[in-house]
Amino acid sequence: MELFSELELSKNILSDLESNKLAKPTLVQEKTIPFVLKGRDVLVQSETGSGKTLGFALPSIQMIKRGEGIQTLVIAPTRELAKQVAQEYEKFSKSKDLKTAVVYGGVSINNQINDIKKSEIIVGTPGRLLDLIQRNALNLTCCPLLIIDEADKLMEMGFIEDIEKIMNHMPKKRQTLMFSATINSQVNRIVEKYLNNPAKIILENIIKSSVLKQFYYDVPSKDKASLLVHLLNKKKRGLALIFSNTKHQTRFLAKVLQKNKIRADCINGDMSQNAREKVLYNFSVGKIDALIATDVAARGIHVDDITHVINYDLPNDAETYLHRVGRTARNGKTGTAIILLSERDYVKLDAIKRGVKEKIEKLQESFEKIAIPFQKRIGNARNFSSRRDDFNSRSGFRHKRNIGRRRR
Repeated sequence: MELFSELELSKNILSDLESNKLAKPTLVQEKTIPFVLKGRDVLVQSETGSGKTLGFALPSIQMIKRGEGIQTLVIAPTRELAKQVAQEYEKFSKSKDLKTAVVYGGVSINNQINDIKKSEIIVGTPGRLLDLIQRNALNLTCCPLLIIDEADKLMEMGFIEDIEKIMNHMPKKRQTLMFSATINSQVNRIVEKYLNNPAKIILENIIKSSVLKQFYYDVPSKDKASLLVHLLNKKKRGLALIFSNTKHQTRFLAKVLQKNKIRADCINGDMSQNAREKVLYNFSVGKIDALIATDVAARGIHVDDITHVINYDLPNDAETYLHRVGRTARNGKTGTAIILLSERDYVKLDAIKRGVKEKIEKLQESFEKIAIPFQKRIGNARNFSSRRDDFNSRSGFRHKRNIGRRRR
């Protein structure tokens, strides 16, 4: 398969694709679109950045009839991802003049209710969708198509019951599409319970060593921030996405980088929607060079010019690592993935190496140590709450809290 025109897509959609200078489908699009157009339920496992959004958006747009109510529901794990999916629908449905409503928490619900009334496509996060259903503002009883995007992340974030509740408000005879970077037991539970003989498209997460180079630096924990500043100053092009495992750490690293004259900012779950959107926009247009994020906050980040992904903290498994590094080396461009490895992460690195099956080369670098500001353990109630969220899965939190109390 070489062209979208060979996928039985309508002239309107092909025209919109041509307007956006897209002629060739990605592998996941090539495999998925024919099954969706035939009305089959579909389960797709595909890595981040593989083009799966158009894999479900294009055929669903083709099947929708203008002015006949809600005909497609897309469930996404985060506000950022919901907005990006909605933008793709809007971009490729212009010729049909379809309307898309994107719904998520943290903003006024009234405007979203008004948008729903005139839309054929709804894209939203589980909590806000349920809220709208309970208010009788969203009626899905005649919606024939359900798409669950980033299914593994939805399950990881604890949304499985919400998704099932939403499904119970939809017709039993419907077409259901599930897209996931990994297939775990919870994803399989939904597949077995709700999908009807789905076509299964399993594309392995493969790192292409020809375009993505992977390195790690073995560095003491206390020197990681100094090495990070050095590497960012050494970087000659592109944008850097830096992963930290806690919200508190994202804020701290952003301040460290800013004090060292690096254009940096952070994004995490404690920020308001407007603040998150502003930071993401600044990153996408190059107003900041480095963005620090947690995995959950980064789920909706799809910026083409990311040249470096830096793991300041390592994730627990190879799948999450693949999600992270999949945000660079896209569309044939080269990219660099870097791990700042400290003594507590050796076991994690071994597990990642086994899962990735590609060489991660060890490098050494001489760098100047910078002054690191003291990280306060006790602050106002809001800051303490966010730190509690950061440490609640770590056995050391109670100990840290008790130390703080003794100091008072």
